[in-house]
Amino acid sequence: MLSVLIADDEWIEREGISLLLERSPYEFQVYMAENGEEAMKCLEKNTVDILFTDIKMPFMDGLELLVQANQTYKGLKIVIFSAFADFDYAKTALENRVIHYFLKPIDPDEFQTVLAQVVEAVIREQEESRRLQRPGTGAEDVMAAFLHKEGPPPEWLAKLLEGSETFRLQLYDIQDENETAIAAFYERVKDNFVLLRSIITVSEGIILLLLDEGEEGEQAVMEFLESCNIRQACVVMGKEAGSCGELQDSFLRMEEMLRFHFFMDGNQLLHWNESNKASGNSEQIIERIIKEIYYGVDNNNLPYVTENLKLLREELRSHIMDSQIYVKYLYSNILKRMFDNSRIPYGDFKTHLDRLFQENSLSGIHKMILTLTVQFMEAHKAEEAGGSEQKKVIRSVIEIVELRYQEDISLQSIAEEVYLSPSYLSYLFKKEVGVSLIKYITMTRLDKAKELLLSGNMKIAEVAAKVGYQNYSYFNITFKNNVGISPAQFREHGR
Repeated sequence: MLSVLIADDEWIEREGISLLLERSPYEFQVYMAENGEEAMKCLEKNTVDILFTDIKMPFMDGLELLVQANQTYKGLKIVIFSAFADFDYAKTALENRVIHYFLKPIDPDEFQTVLAQVVEAVIREQEESRRLQRPGTGAEDVMAAFLHKEGPPPEWLAKLLEGSETFRLQLYDIQDENETAIAAFYERVKDNFVLLRSIITVSEGIILLLLDEGEEGEQAVMEFLESCNIRQACVVMGKEAGSCGELQDSFLRMEEMLRFHFFMDGNQLLHWNESNKASGNSEQIIERIIKEIYYGVDNNNLPYVTENLKLLREELRSHIMDSQIYVKYLYSNILKRMFDNSRIPYGDFKTHLDRLFQENSLSGIHKMILTLTVQFMEAHKAEEAGGSEQKKVIRSVIEIVELRYQEDISLQSIAEEVYLSPSYLSYLFKKEVGVSLIKYITMTRLDKAKELLLSGNMKIAEVAAKVGYQNYSYFNITFKNNVGISPAQFREHGR
């Protein structure tokens, strides 16, 4: 059973979160606190896995609480909620490993989705901790524990580092490659690096090479990646190591640099001593660019938004930030601004937001937002241009339905044919015709079914198939729900 602490000064809010926890498929030991001070006392006395905290609380607010809790309890998963969408709140949250930032009122479905992710992370980490403590742990786990200063070195490595030799280190991140490319890496690495002394698999897709001193350099690395058909790797060239301590320190520095991979495209090679810290005014520059993007979105100025999106991408690349979540937070705000300025149903917002958070590179996020910007603004311009273009699209849609109502047509398939997003087509069709496109397809099919029922002796199942319903039972239900009587009764009464 996992334990949860809910910190909020309002009783009704605490009870609301508790009720959502009860509705989940998990069992929890639930603790409650009215402010940050009470919450810290609870954390001192009890083992807590997940902390849910409000921001605005007396005595010690949620921001102070999450900073102290993060510093003291490293394994604690923190989720915050607030009635305010404030940039400073979010920035503090991101700096302190907060997993999610809910805006009140909390959406129950979103809560359950996030809860499942948090519980999965807690269980995975607990299982990993237990595995490392059990005898017979796998070689990769032992090595990973040693490199992270959580366990002793394997015996063979300790012996290797006992002498006076020093080794050059190279750390490879090839997690995003396909299975064939990764297999080629392992098959060819010994042949391509004649000075290789040991290859260490730290975790899946993270590989550390120990090489003797020599001249193999950057060009050899890039050519090797190319020969394996690896296209999106990050390689960190480390400093020399001659002892277990030096190896650990160098590895941790190199591993930290792998986060820069998110901001880059293609195969990238970094050096352990490169500095990529943001400049003092980087945050102000980014905030200014974001404001310009908002201005362009508000005024439906596509070239202006496009240019500033490029500036934002380059600024983020040149001043690499500490957190991918911070970057995704910035772009999620841009996405929300686009929805605020469009008539696209908000139901699509979560779909696009999920896509955004699944992206694993800055380039992927940029392309996604750029594509959506073009779609939103072109749809807006078409709407402003008057009804002629809209009516033309709607006529095309109606023709598609009339010609192909017998086929398995859908909102998605029709939207692709008229080059609109499903959500925008749905909005446009209902605005022009008065009913949804799905409803219109149903009405068309049932009108044709009525004609067939009255014009001959065709079996009702055949009528259903003739008008696009392969499932006879579903046809019966749909007909009765819309006409008021069953198809058989309609045929019998002739109406």
